[in-house]
Amino acid sequence: MIDFSTKDTMSARDRLMGLAAGEPIDRVPFNPFSLGFSAKLYGVDRGEFYRNPDLAFEAGLNLLQQHPWVNTRPAYSWADRGAWEFGGEIRWPDENRYMAPYSAGPVVTRPEDVASLPDPDPETAGMNPLVERFNARSREMGLPASLPGGTPTTLSSAIVGKSDLLRWMLRYPDHVHMLQRKVTDFIIQSAKRTISQYGAENCSVMCGVPMESNQLISPRVFESLCKPYIQEIMGFYVSEGVKAVMVHLCGDHTLNLPHWADIPLPKRAIFSIGGEMGMRETSDFLGKEYILAGNLSNAVLQAGTKEQVVQEMRRCLREGMRHPGGFILMPECEIPPDTPPETMDIIAEVLFNEGYY
Repeated sequence: MIDFSTKDTMSARDRLMGLAAGEPIDRVPFNPFSLGFSAKLYGVDRGEFYRNPDLAFEAGLNLLQQHPWVNTRPAYSWADRGAWEFGGEIRWPDENRYMAPYSAGPVVTRPEDVASLPDPDPETAGMNPLVERFNARSREMGLPASLPGGTPTTLSSAIVGKSDLLRWMLRYPDHVHMLQRKVTDFIIQSAKRTISQYGAENCSVMCGVPMESNQLISPRVFESLCKPYIQEIMGFYVSEGVKAVMVHLCGDHTLNLPHWADIPLPKRAIFSIGGEMGMRETSDFLGKEYILAGNLSNAVLQAGTKEQVVQEMRRCLREGMRHPGGFILMPECEIPPDTPPETMDIIAEVLFNEGYY
């Protein structure tokens, strides 16, 4: 096991605080973006991990105990949200059959039915009670509480079905606006509960942005049907004083980047990118104001040889360490749950040898 203490001059907490302040730090932080992988290391089924936030928290602590050199904390979330919250059903990844929970099917299938959707109770709807329990454990340990992540478009896509939402954006934009309005109100009401309980300074948000990628929609559609609601939510967070924000651009968002200049974000927000986006091009857009994170290939992490992992690490470090706003090494999305545990040792070895400033 590599002993980072022989070279580290900062604690994990001080490293992230220095990065957030725009100050020099000793080395590149590594965030494995770990959910199902934490369950694997802890030896628990992914269905139980996601149904039981206490178990998920313990699995996250176990990851930190096994790999104290990483810069992360226990995490709890999944991407395919919305249907359960608005009266649909969820499927759990029991026996590790799936990567994470997913929506069983759409809640409504006709545009005219959007108006009849209920306004969910943020205290009891969907995964909110589970997140509330996880937040309680986090705050007991002095860690931030998580605010609702995911854009309204992401939740809307689960409520009506992803392919139908894309069609509705072209044929029924007024109904999409109505749906986005309902989802945005729910997200903000949910966030208000958490902020009132813990204080904005003790909260963080990871805003996943998968459905807005340019592989799915054009920048014009993003500007008209998605951007206004992201602006409203992020504007609310900024006005409340939330400072810890990560935007996870899942897919290729290169053509949407100019629009993000109009979206309120706190200083030193983090932009995490996938393999579809160029590190240098994204760095040029972000400049010194924002932190860049990314974008280790998940395919290489899960199935690559040691040499392939090493080369992928070197690529990310070479490109990311040039970013003037600071850099966090991360997988391009959640680290695959079936990543071999020994891959973490390869990451540690390269980071130890080549990740110091």
